[in-house]
Amino acid sequence: MASHRAPRGLIFLIVVALLAIIPIAASAQTDGDVKRAEGQLDRAKENTSAAYGRWVAAQDEVDAALLALDKVTSELDNLAYTIGLLDSKISSYQGNVDELRATAQQLVLEAYTSGGRGMVTAAFEAGSIQDLLTSQQLMNNAASRDIADLDRLQAVSREMDRLKLEKKEKKAEVEVLEADAAAYAERANALADQAKATYNEASAAEQRAIDNLAKERRERQAAIALKKARDVAAANSKPGKAAGLPPAATPGFYCPVQGGASFIDSWGFPRSGGRKHKGVDMFNKRNTPLIAVVDGRVKFSSNSLGGLSTHLYAADGTVYYYAHLERHPTNIASGSFVKAGTVVGYLGNSGNARYTSPHLHFEIRPGGVAVNPYPTVRHYCP
Repeated sequence: MASHRAPRGLIFLIVVALLAIIPIAASAQTDGDVKRAEGQLDRAKENTSAAYGRWVAAQDEVDAALLALDKVTSELDNLAYTIGLLDSKISSYQGNVDELRATAQQLVLEAYTSGGRGMVTAAFEAGSIQDLLTSQQLMNNAASRDIADLDRLQAVSREMDRLKLEKKEKKAEVEVLEADAAAYAERANALADQAKATYNEASAAEQRAIDNLAKERRERQAAIALKKARDVAAANSKPGKAAGLPPAATPGFYCPVQGGASFIDSWGFPRSGGRKHKGVDMFNKRNTPLIAVVDGRVKFSSNSLGGLSTHLYAADGTVYYYAHLERHPTNIASGSFVKAGTVVGYLGNSGNARYTSPHLHFEIRPGGVAVNPYPTVRHYCP
C-alpha cells in the first residue's frame, strides 16, 4: 500500500506551486481590470477634451457651410442656364432685326431717291438710325406690304432690348451670388484648415480619439447615403448595380482629390433645367491635383456643361468622371493607360460652374449608369 502513496516531499511541492499560482492569476485579473478602467477613463477624458470638442465643432460647421454653398451653387447653375437661354434668344432676335433692318433701309433709300423731302427731314431729325428706321415718316412712305415688316422690326427690337436688360439683371444677381459662394467656400476651407490645425496641436491620446471619431463619422455618413440610395432604387424598381452603390471598400481605391476635400452628400439635389445632381461636389483650392482613383485609361475632353473633363475607364467597366477642371496634365496624353494615384487633372470651375467656387464634380458609373459616389469617397477621403 505504501508503494502507491506519493512521497510527502512531492505533495508539499505541488501545494506550494498551487499557492504560488493562485495569487498570480488573481493579481493578473485585477491588473487587467484596472487597465481597462484606466483606458475607459482616458477615453472619457479625451472625448471631452477641448481639442476634441473644437475638432467636432469645426467638422459640423464645415458641413453647414457646404450645405449653404450647395444652395448658392444651385442658384448660380440656374442663372447660368437662364443666361445661356437669353443669349440664344438674343442671337436669334438679332438675326431677325438685321433682316428687317435691311428691308427698312431699302425703304429709306427708295423714299429718298423718289424725291421724298419728308424722309430727308426725318433723317436729320432722327436721334439714331433705329429711330429713323421705325419713324412715323417711314411708316407713311411705306407700301402696305412693307408695313408688316416695319411693325415686326419695332416689336422685335423692343423684345431684344428687354432680353438684354433681363440678361444684365441676371448678371448682377450672379455677381452677388458669386460673392456669397466665395464666402461660403472660404469659410469651409478655413474651418477645414482649423480642424487640421487642432488635430496637429492635439496630444497623441486626443489624436487617437479624433481618429476614432473621424472613422465613425465617415462610416455613419456613408451608411446613411447608402441606405437612402438603396431605398430610392427599391422604390424605382431598378435591379442590379445601377440601383445601388459601388462597394465602399474598393481595393486600391484613391481619394480623387489629392490631400482630401470638403464635401457633403448632394446626390439628387436640384439643378438647372429640371436636372438632378448625379455626383458629388468636392471643394478645395484651385489647381489642387486630381488623381486616378483606380488603374485605367484616360480620355480628356471638354463640353459646355462639364467644362474641361477627364473620363477614367477601369478594367471592370466602371467609368469615373471628373468635371469642371482648371486644366489637364501635360505629361500624359488622352487615351493613355495610367496607374491609380496618377494626376489626371487640376481642380477648377470650367463649364457651367464658371460662376461657382472651384470644385471637382465627381461621378462613378458602373456599367455606364451613374450611382451615388458619396459613400465611396467618404470612405477614402480625409
